[in-house]
Amino acid sequence: MTPEIPDEVLRRARLGDRAAFRALAEALLKYTFNLSYRMTYNAADAEDLTQEILLRLFQNLGRYDAAQPFLPWFRRVATNCALNWKERLANRRTAPLDPELAPGVEGASPSDPSERLRQAVQDLPAEYQTCLALRYLENLGVAEIASTMKVPVGTVKTWLFRAREALKERLKPHMERIV
Repeated sequence: MTPEIPDEVLRRARLGDRAAFRALAEALLKYTFNLSYRMTYNAADAEDLTQEILLRLFQNLGRYDAAQPFLPWFRRVATNCALNWKERLANRRTAPLDPELAPGVEGASPSDPSERLRQAVQDLPAEYQTCLALRYLENLGVAEIASTMKVPVGTVKTWLFRAREALKERLKPHMERIV
């Protein structure tokens, strides 16, 4: 679902109008939360990341070039913020969590195929996760992903290939049981 953002609201927000920025943030809130959730697979983390992304938007909106489409620019800001957030989070986790003590997705069990897929994606490097989310959940093309992540198209293709291969390998034991 792409948010509708009136040009006038965007223009006023860029000029520092706080009421206009509030309207912009409200228009982007659901989109930002959905993007954050697809990057974190955790509602609480997605809420924190959403706040951080909107703060980053507030700090960087003056740098937005109005001659360019807003949503791709915003997606790049959000993606970079998410990658930085995930890196900081990974650096804080020094020891693996005990699966008995670590809460999972409510109602999900390790035997649940969607939980296994979620866990397999979470085990991938952050760049791979981001590429997968932008490609398969945001339906972006390879060129759009490259632009969003500020990497060459070939890098995106490599990351997507490696991510799919890693997922196949991680999920292979579970697929053999089904077939």
